[in-house]
Amino acid sequence: MFSELTSQDIILLKCFRLLQTEGKKNLLDYLKFLAEKQYRAELSSRILNNPILYNGLVQAHRMCEREEVHVDDILQKINQLKYIYYQLLEKTNIKYDEILDDINQENIIRDWGRIGFENISEAARTGRKDLILRELDEMIEGLKGLAKKGDRKRIVAV
Repeated sequence: MFSELTSQDIILLKCFRLLQTEGKKNLLDYLKFLAEKQYRAELSSRILNNPILYNGLVQAHRMCEREEVHVDDILQKINQLKYIYYQLLEKTNIKYDEILDDINQENIIRDWGRIGFENISEAARTGRKDLILRELDEMIEGLKGLAKKGDRKRIVAV
């Protein structure tokens, strides 16, 4: 661990040691805030802007529209996408797990995927392609909406 420290890391530690208790608390709060902001941005980048996930959802949508495709084939495609989604989510969560305590609370991206895949699986159990198609439409629109929301610049008044 110590061999991985850079000169900036050492300066940061020396400055931190010089701070009084209140200063240390404020700095730790701010660092946690920055890490949380970076976590959200990274999660957004990995999932919302992922062409494999988006194109897979569109492909599953097209599969539903074709009569010769069986529901089992569509469900297999959805399960592949679900696996990719949870792998991306887990990879990001592991990176920030030690730093952020409440990493999974009120995460809109996590909820979008969890609820979307649950609804598609439920629709697939009925065997009706029209229900699967509707759930896929909702999931794709949700993905587009979240991606668009993430692209907007936020203006903060001071």
